[in-house]
Amino acid sequence: MIRRILYAIIFGLTLYFVIRHFNELRLIIQTMSRADGRWLLLAIVVQFLWLVSIAANLQSCYRLMGIDETLTRMVPLTAAGNFINVIAPSYGAGAMAVFIADGKRRGKPAGQVSTASFLYLVYDYAGFMIVLTLGFIVLIHRGLMTPVLIGAALFAIAIAISVISLTTIGVLSADRMARVLVWVTDLGNRILRPILKRDLLDRSKSEAFGHEVADGLHEIRRSPKSLVIPGIYALLRKAVMALILFLVSVAFHTPFDLGTLIASFCVSYLFTIASITPSGVGFVEGAMALAQTAMGIDPATSAGIALTYRGLTFWLVLVYGFFAIRFVGYKPDHARELEEEASEEIFETYQEADLPTPSIERAGTDLAALPSANPGKKETTGPEA
Repeated sequence: MIRRILYAIIFGLTLYFVIRHFNELRLIIQTMSRADGRWLLLAIVVQFLWLVSIAANLQSCYRLMGIDETLTRMVPLTAAGNFINVIAPSYGAGAMAVFIADGKRRGKPAGQVSTASFLYLVYDYAGFMIVLTLGFIVLIHRGLMTPVLIGAALFAIAIAISVISLTTIGVLSADRMARVLVWVTDLGNRILRPILKRDLLDRSKSEAFGHEVADGLHEIRRSPKSLVIPGIYALLRKAVMALILFLVSVAFHTPFDLGTLIASFCVSYLFTIASITPSGVGFVEGAMALAQTAMGIDPATSAGIALTYRGLTFWLVLVYGFFAIRFVGYKPDHARELEEEASEEIFETYQEADLPTPSIERAGTDLAALPSANPGKKETTGPEA
């Protein structure tokens, strides 16, 4: 029952998100119809390879921590993680929660899964820093640097440096990492308490998570060379995304040169992070179109390329993630705890009624049929005297 409610909430959030951005989605579909279908189809094929490269990156982080998972499992899992990041923006923490919840549900070592999920986030931001550096070199060389770009970059860099610094602290000391996370938790609660009238974040869970991740990071110190493979996959993900953008530009009969490709991709990635909307919806498309126009691309073509690129790397991925969430059986920790508590009450009720204990799947349904589940209804075994 709880799982059904959770999926209903997710469906509702998805529907709300689509309705809110329906005009943009309709514009993207209309724009894609004007592109060369052959190159667009190739871009869609490469887009699927991009999803596989994301999954391979997560798989390499799992293997780094000694966890074996198949790539076929990783593909829907990462799609589900990306989906949660969109409907519940959290700068990558939403995806991490999906990975950790999946690991716990399937009996994987909690500490290793937490560390692998955290490393996946770290590699993502490290790859972004490389893309940002290359993009800004091109933008500065072409005289296109603006205060807006600088401000967005400072915000995104602050997040990236915070994550990478936290990793360094965890490698050196588990206690210190736990203390930093507790401090961040307390700061978040102080900010949100006047609005929510309660503490949103759990200090004990933050501390436990810090120790789990730090312990895993400490083990990596014994084999630093093993960090190379996940780093290669992280860069491969970015390269495949750039390839999608290039194919889209070809589909609109305006193939980008290397500098334009790097700068445009950098701007799109930057505003995916540094934006007040989920995954930069609206901001990324506008920023890409302006940057491309400044680099000599026709304004109408720039808008078409930006919208189509986002249609492939955002909206189509959102569709995949919507179905992947159900496939991986994602359930947040608090929902799982509620379900376990409900199951315990059900089992106790059956024992008191001296009935055979039901399975977990049937427990919620069977409870409704028990006399004790309806205390207001008087049970009779025959005609009343």
